[in-house]
Amino acid sequence: MTRPYTDVLHRAGVLWLLSSAALASVDAQSRARIAGTLETGAAAVEQPQVRSGAAFYLAPSALLTARDFSVGGDAVFAAGTPVWQSFLGSGYVRSPAVKNLRLLGSGQMLKTSGLLSTWHGDAGIEWRKASAVNSAAISARIGRLRYGGAMWRDANVTANATRTHGAMLLALEAQFSDGIRPASLQERLGVSAGSGDTFDVRTLDFTPRMIWERGRLRTDASVALRALQQGVSGTRAGPQLSFTFSTARGISIFAGGAQRLPDVRAGIPSGRSALLGLRVGGARLLSRADSPRRSGPTLMVVNGMLIIDAGSTAVSRASLRGEFTNWQPRACHPRDARSFYCGSEPPAGTWRVAIQLNDGVWQQPGNLAAAADDFGSVDGLLMTGGKP
Repeated sequence: MTRPYTDVLHRAGVLWLLSSAALASVDAQSRARIAGTLETGAAAVEQPQVRSGAAFYLAPSALLTARDFSVGGDAVFAAGTPVWQSFLGSGYVRSPAVKNLRLLGSGQMLKTSGLLSTWHGDAGIEWRKASAVNSAAISARIGRLRYGGAMWRDANVTANATRTHGAMLLALEAQFSDGIRPASLQERLGVSAGSGDTFDVRTLDFTPRMIWERGRLRTDASVALRALQQGVSGTRAGPQLSFTFSTARGISIFAGGAQRLPDVRAGIPSGRSALLGLRVGGARLLSRADSPRRSGPTLMVVNGMLIIDAGSTAVSRASLRGEFTNWQPRACHPRDARSFYCGSEPPAGTWRVAIQLNDGVWQQPGNLAAAADDFGSVDGLLMTGGKP
């Protein structure tokens, strides 16, 4: 009997994950944060050769950060008409950064009625560079896919860049994938099966994206282009458009539609879907911040007002941005030579924030706990109104 988890890559990945978690637990004693969401919704699905109809889903997710270490995962439980059920579970881990580099790994399991289950795991390295308005990243991964009791190779290289301009974020992403697939996937994708038991598939994805935010409204539009070689030759396009309205206390309502690209990993052809859903999110600071850095800028709440204290350096301008401003900069008004009023404090909760002095970089307030985000920058965690 074949044992899929005896693969050397898998065992090395498990060992690396355990060692990274042990190292991160040291940092977690002083700065740690947990966040999660619970999402539910309904969708209309048209998937030729697979299914068409209505789908309903429930999707929990969780993320733990400790300084620059993060581990997270999510799951999707779905059911639909005509009767079918599906489960998708995934997890990932990112190590603390060494200069601009850090290790990462992920795993995924997909089981859908009528289709063979797939298991996938990979490990890789990531390079990131970020400034106040620009971010760039390159990652390379190698992994294994288990499809129908056999192991198949995967290699991926991804590059992306983002630029923020006021309320607009522009992003470009390119991904190259090379993998060996079972020949049976060709039949599931609607093409003639070739000779032999496997075929080599290469894909190149290019996705421009525009995200616009104003107040509590967020619009996300993209056009994914996928070029495929060998058994599924040709180019496919997958436009998507979604709208999200965020209310108080981490509740969001969203709607959208997408043209799905063919998934050569699981053997699923292209299709279309429309979605209406609800998301509830929350976060909690698990440990207290380190002692304030007296010489650096700080962010305080005084009589219900947010105040930036520049510390020992006199500055002429200060700005604040965070989750409660939808990450749009808020100009602050001078209080004296070294401090600024930045408006009323947000509702009770735990909020990511960053401050800017003069035209410098956005930075973590020195008196707040750190929280590294997925773009390589570090924000502060502001707690208001007591514990959320």
